[in-house]
Amino acid sequence: MLKAFHSNRSLILLLLPVIVVGFFLLNYNTGYHKSDTILKLGLWGGYSMPFNFGTSIFTMILTVSGGILLNALYNRNGFTERNNYLPALVYVVFLSFFHSYYFLDGLAIAQFFILLAVMQLFKLKQKEDGRRAVFNAAIFFGISCTFFPVLFLGTPILFFLVWISRPFLFRESMLALTGLLIPLLYASLYSYFFGVKIGLDDLNSSSKEIFLIDMWIVIFSTTLFFLFALKLVLYKIKVSSIRLKKIFRLLLLLTILLFSLFLIDVLTYKKLQVLSLLFIPLSMILPYAFGEKKPSIAPSILFYIVLTFAVSKFFISFNDLAF
Repeated sequence: MLKAFHSNRSLILLLLPVIVVGFFLLNYNTGYHKSDTILKLGLWGGYSMPFNFGTSIFTMILTVSGGILLNALYNRNGFTERNNYLPALVYVVFLSFFHSYYFLDGLAIAQFFILLAVMQLFKLKQKEDGRRAVFNAAIFFGISCTFFPVLFLGTPILFFLVWISRPFLFRESMLALTGLLIPLLYASLYSYFFGVKIGLDDLNSSSKEIFLIDMWIVIFSTTLFFLFALKLVLYKIKVSSIRLKKIFRLLLLLTILLFSLFLIDVLTYKKLQVLSLLFIPLSMILPYAFGEKKPSIAPSILFYIVLTFAVSKFFISFNDLAF
């Protein structure tokens, strides 16, 4: 599998829906991840909704689309000398540990719009008009904030993400502010006309589900992959163009932002699902762990261990074995 995704054959992306549907069917038949009784959509309210295939199919579409878009960013911006499709594989495999992979919630929608915002930020260039990209990035980020309001804490960072690629321009900053406020205005009007009451719990629209063993596997394996990738990442930064260096700085700042939100989420809401957002920037860094020419042995073994655990957890209750 790794060798196929490491190649320059774009048709391998057709396996993404198969992988996502495979994980969904495993979960459907075992009930490992359970549907919440309330569908939380942030500022758009919460709705009593029993499980239905329609919302889960929509979630799967978001996941597959997110993997494809991430891979497009990776290949179009020259992260490696030749195209490969490991970012999409990393994204869909690691997200399988999270509740929003299987059931719709505000976090799943917010994740997709954050990715769209990142795509716009990648379009920014030093000497080109960036007004459209800045406005689009801000409005996408604003939409994500309405579905997962905890993200509003990171709005100041959005301006720094813009200024990494662009000089400070008052007009662009005002466009960014306008883009952020438009979704908030629409969400506020929706809440007013439909009588939606927003409490503190609604500011976090992710699931309360906690599988500690799963999360420790994700954190530990991601850390190892990052260490495997570090040498090649540092070399790539050293020899890359000025624009790619700025993209790496953007990913670093985005990672810091999302990790800070994760810590806030843990301390404030005792939830862990925000960790899934980190795989937006990390999915463009972790593929370096496998090398550029062919997958290295150690990270390949680690990947198959993670994949084996991701599948076997549906049949073996590792969390019950924890002490």
